[in-house]
Amino acid sequence: MRSMDSDVVGGAKPTIAHLLPWASIGGVEVATLRIIEATREQFRHVAFCMTNAVELKKACERAGAEVVSYDPPEPSLRHGLRYLRQSQAVAREMKRLGVNLAHCSETKATYHNRLAALLAGVPMITHVRSRYSQMSLRDRLGFLGVSGYVFVSQDSKRQFVLKVPDSKARVLYDAVDVTEPRDDAANKLLREQLGVPAGVTLVGMIARVNPQKDYPTLASAAAQVLAKRADVRFLVVGDNAVVEMNRVHYEAVNRRLIELGIADRFIFTGFRSDVAAIVSALDIFVLCTHREGLPLSILEAMALGKPVIATNVDGIPEVITNGVTGFLHAHQNSEELATAILTCVEHPEMAKRVGEAAREQCRTSYNSRVFTANVAKIYHEFLRS
Repeated sequence: MRSMDSDVVGGAKPTIAHLLPWASIGGVEVATLRIIEATREQFRHVAFCMTNAVELKKACERAGAEVVSYDPPEPSLRHGLRYLRQSQAVAREMKRLGVNLAHCSETKATYHNRLAALLAGVPMITHVRSRYSQMSLRDRLGFLGVSGYVFVSQDSKRQFVLKVPDSKARVLYDAVDVTEPRDDAANKLLREQLGVPAGVTLVGMIARVNPQKDYPTLASAAAQVLAKRADVRFLVVGDNAVVEMNRVHYEAVNRRLIELGIADRFIFTGFRSDVAAIVSALDIFVLCTHREGLPLSILEAMALGKPVIATNVDGIPEVITNGVTGFLHAHQNSEELATAILTCVEHPEMAKRVGEAAREQCRTSYNSRVFTANVAKIYHEFLRS
């Protein structure tokens, strides 16, 4: 394998392999795409995507990465020979591509690909994007010899189950560029295309329909809101069909909405690539979740000046100051969530001021220039390891 120093001397960019563990596109995948886009002038990027990840492959290519189809090795003691062969196949691809550093987009990717990186002689870093305060012994074995950990918040670092020395730990806050929202005519047209009735307040949540997200609490809060205000609709944008777990959970969520008698007030779009346009068309942005490192979707909404209401867990309060740059509600507390939504609906000028404060915070603290420099610094530090 070529060293970073020889790459620099020869004029070639160091090669970063992004190991992606899911076929759908959600927050993890969007964050990886942003890293690729931000640093493609400095590094050559190769995205290892699951064979059936059709849309993700296209997105990675658009971002500037080469794409490799792969089947993530499945760690197993019972089927150890199969696991070894699968890992050898991934290792051969890494060697063929001249990979200098493997970047796991999420801890799941580390669990599957650690042996492959070892066989290829490639240093590996893993992104920790959520709360991992518990881990089985088998899972811990998958992290032996990992060169570095990139945490999305101070809280995700603090709660991580493994003891990571400071020399291996980095905190990387995501970033968004503040842009102008789309004009009223474009927002009106998009709302019509989504089937949103005219004159209603549109509350949106951008997240895959997955058990990690707290859709039951959102459903309960929505029922309370709709009991007082019939002029509200709820929009959910995120995969609910590609990944089996998401499909099964979507069916359970839909059953609950039917039980509450509010299924006709919800619009589920599935995955959409035009997230910025959709957020621009929202009146209120919500993220109801069980755990979250530091979600990019919140920053995207803040950058567009939307009032954000989110669960007060993990890294979220590192970004949102309650009542100043957004609103926080206690975990699984549908009453607090409903109250925050109704407050924004009934006091639009106040909601607008909060959204503007959030937008200014993004402009000063979470801009892409700082993000790009920080990613590059992390890569160079671990390329040398």
